[in-house]
Amino acid sequence: MITSLEKVSKLTMNMNDLLLIVYEGLTVILPFLIAFVILSLIDRHKNISQTKKKFLLLLVFVIYIFGVFYFTGVGTIFDIQRRGMQFESGKVNLLPFSREIDVVEYFLNVLLFIPLGFLLPIIWPNIKKIKQIVLSGISFSLLIELSQLFTNRRTDIDDVLMNTFGTILGYWLFSIFVRIVKKSFPSGNYLKYEPAIYILSIFFGHFLLFNELGLAKILYGF
Repeated sequence: MITSLEKVSKLTMNMNDLLLIVYEGLTVILPFLIAFVILSLIDRHKNISQTKKKFLLLLVFVIYIFGVFYFTGVGTIFDIQRRGMQFESGKVNLLPFSREIDVVEYFLNVLLFIPLGFLLPIIWPNIKKIKQIVLSGISFSLLIELSQLFTNRRTDIDDVLMNTFGTILGYWLFSIFVRIVKKSFPSGNYLKYEPAIYILSIFFGHFLLFNELGLAKILYGF
């Protein structure tokens, strides 16, 4: 039978877990908002309606990026402070498909990046070429994999390949979606490298501000 003390203890742990998630979310949301305000001031061609629509789509994009960071465990500057710049041997695999094939892991890596290939052409309709999608998938995946050099996770070329394939698959699904609904997305005016600016802003905000262990020590007292 669960006692009142155990219930309070579990509730406290759940609240602490929630605070950790909220804290990590803020390290992503705040740099996004700063980037959005700056880019909106630079690009004055959009009206209020376009700006609101763009903001809502970008918010979905940011939530997705946060989910990727959360599930992949990207490295931060605080990981570098704790672990230093020395990399453990065997943590880096640069030879494709040279280790034991893990079908589930490969599937999850593909699945994780499908939304990227789907969202990019919706938010930025000027991204129409498959090479742009491939480059986006590779670049974002490499960003994550390189940051994992500072954590206890493996940096693997297989992950990059599966992530990129997932991005391509997402773009194909977007193309099918457009044909089914017969809806065209106007090109509009977009600043060059805008997607990269948002992704890098979010990444470095998380990289510089997210100190998971530091907050955990305060919340859990260890």
